Amino acid sequence: MSGSLVLASTSARRRAMLSAAGFDAISISPFVDDGGLAVRADHAAEDCCALAWFKGAQIMNDLVRLKSHAPSARFILSADTVCVLGSRVLGKPRDVDHARHMLESARDQSQRVVTGVCIIGIAEKSRDMLADSSEVRFGAISDRQMDEHLEQGGWIGRAGGYNLEELVAAGWPVEWSGDQSTVTGLPMQLLTPILKRLLGGRVVGP
Repeated sequence: MSGSLVLASTSARRRAMLSAAGFDAISISPFVDDGGLAVRADHAAEDCCALAWFKGAQIMNDLVRLKSHAPSARFILSADTVCVLGSRVLGKPRDVDHARHMLESARDQSQRVVTGVCIIGIAEKSRDMLADSSEVRFGAISDRQMDEHLEQGGWIGRAGGYNLEELVAAGWPVEWSGDQSTVTGLPMQLLTPILKRLLGGRVVGP
C-alpha cells in the first residue's frame, strides 16, 4: 500500500530499513527538537517512546503538510534512539568534539542502545508504542579509527556518535547482542510483523 505509511523523520537510514523490509514510507520531518529533551538512563525505554510520540503527534497535527505530502496516509511511524553508558545517556553529538568525547568514553565499555517507537493510526486516532534494546561493546578503538570516523562526518546526527553498520564495515572492534536494527534506529524484528498486520499484510517490494 504505497503512501499508507508516513515516517516522521528524514533519516535515510530508517527509510532504507523500512524499504528493505518491503514498506514504502513517505518521509515528513517533524519540527520537534528532541535534542533539548532529557532522557533518563533508568527510564530510557519510556522516555524514548515519549519522544517518538511527540514527533508523531506533531506530524499528526500538521494537517497541511500531511495532506500535501501523504494524502492517503493511514499510519505515522516515529522513533527515537539513545545510547546508555553506565548512568549517562548519549544522544546525538552537538559537534565533533562532543562526538569524540562520546566515543572515547565508549572504549572498552558496553553500552545499551534503546530505540522507542510510536505508531499512530490517523483515522482511528490510535497510538501504539514499543521499545527494544541491544547491547553494544567497543574494544580498543585506535586513534586512527577515531580520527577517520570524525573527519568523515560519521558522527553527525547519530546517537552515541556512530552508526553500527559503518563501524563494522570500517573494521572497528565492536560486538553486539540483540537486534542489530535496534542499534541502527528501528527495531525491525519487532516492528515488521506489526506493520504487516496494520497494513493488511500488503507491502511494497519482494
